[in-house]
Amino acid sequence: MAPMPKATVVMPCYNSARFISASVSSILLQSFVDFELIIVDDGSTDDSALIIKRLAATDPRIVLVMHDRNYGASCSRNDGLRIAKGEFVGFCDADDLWVPSKLEHQVASLLNNESFDIAYCDSDIIDASGRPVGQLFSQRFPLPRVPSGYLFRELCGTNFINMQTVLIRRHALAENVYFDTNIRWVEDWWQWIRLSRKHLFLFDPTPLAQYRVHEQSSNVTQRRGIQLNRWKVSKRNLRTHPDMQGRIKALIWYQMGLGLSLLANPRLAFRFNLKATLYCLVFGAPPLRFLKLGRLLASDFARGYLTSGG
Repeated sequence: MAPMPKATVVMPCYNSARFISASVSSILLQSFVDFELIIVDDGSTDDSALIIKRLAATDPRIVLVMHDRNYGASCSRNDGLRIAKGEFVGFCDADDLWVPSKLEHQVASLLNNESFDIAYCDSDIIDASGRPVGQLFSQRFPLPRVPSGYLFRELCGTNFINMQTVLIRRHALAENVYFDTNIRWVEDWWQWIRLSRKHLFLFDPTPLAQYRVHEQSSNVTQRRGIQLNRWKVSKRNLRTHPDMQGRIKALIWYQMGLGLSLLANPRLAFRFNLKATLYCLVFGAPPLRFLKLGRLLASDFARGYLTSGG
């Protein structure tokens, strides 16, 4: 019987023939070699499956899972998690890259910091050709003032954790904490929120991954869908965690109102922002939050009521 690998890397793939070879190579070239790479082809209609099979023939650490149709990234990651054997689990999408020292660095970090169950780091943003654009992920999605520790409060407001940079102790997922297949494009955000209720996150500012943004990236092609699913995550967060502090609820109501404003639903946005304002008045909020809420309320009122004759 083959020994269990120390780590598992899960890579979902759907129509990524253009990038899959580079992504897989960046995993296979890790300085830490005791891992398995589970690639889940999610019913690709391009040459992805053929390329993956060729790559698998070159390295026994690659495990293939083939879907008969497209089920979505969450389902693909979950299928990978169900068969993962490693003590640590990481994720890399089929168009992103890891630097050679990533796995070694993060495994050592978690082994040396036993109270932390989840490690994450910064990443460089690259274009379709793999060229750095001169920006870090943390510059586009700013980190909280204290990026390590219990991050539930911070994650309720926004997602600042790049999926490709995360490494998790397998036992932290033992309670069937799978990705929610009813949430698309921001399913990782909901996953981090749930994990942050019980587990400590450890941040490393070293960019150990490369996050590719190109013309087919979901954050380019699915902006409205992403905003809608962010709203769904916030709503689910309020329903799932009714015991959260009033200030956190105010933040979530504010984010939901902002999302509805961006989705061009000013009447409903006005209601959510009004509720956020009331929560802020009761539980206290920074002056800047009041200024933002005031501007949103005025804008939503004007667009949703005055212009429609309501």
